[in-house]
Amino acid sequence: MGTNKAQKTQAERGKKSATPQPAAAEQPKAEVKPAAAAPVAASKQQVTLDKLKVAWAEKGVDLSKLEAKADGKFLLVTVAAGWPVIQLGPTGGIVLPQIRSYQKAWDAAVDGLAIFQKQQARDEKKATASAPMVKVAATPPAAKAPEKQQATA
Repeated sequence: MGTNKAQKTQAERGKKSATPQPAAAEQPKAEVKPAAAAPVAASKQQVTLDKLKVAWAEKGVDLSKLEAKADGKFLLVTVAAGWPVIQLGPTGGIVLPQIRSYQKAWDAAVDGLAIFQKQQARDEKKATASAPMVKVAATPPAAKAPEKQQATA
């Protein structure tokens, strides 16, 4: 009789593993390009900041005092004194933490000074309206001049 199936498969496995593999030196190597040659893409935060700079320049805002500070995850932008802080997220989203209410973050960031000043004016108006009114009292009765007593004779 012949060989059984198990013996045939072992023989075939041996033949497959015996086929010569190309040596490591013969395999082509991928060329490694230096990192400096690859162009660095601007972050989404930087792209948003650049767009804001263009919008501010169109409105005539002085950008000489513009400050952008990286705060870990966020980029905090202050245009000038009196402006609210503009927070740019990692995906380029805009948040204005000092302004309580705005419809569109982009419009609020571009017109930040005007919106922030209106909010401060409303806050002052509310503070003066809700402050207790100090009444100036008329002269107290004890301080009045004593009435002349009429002498009866």
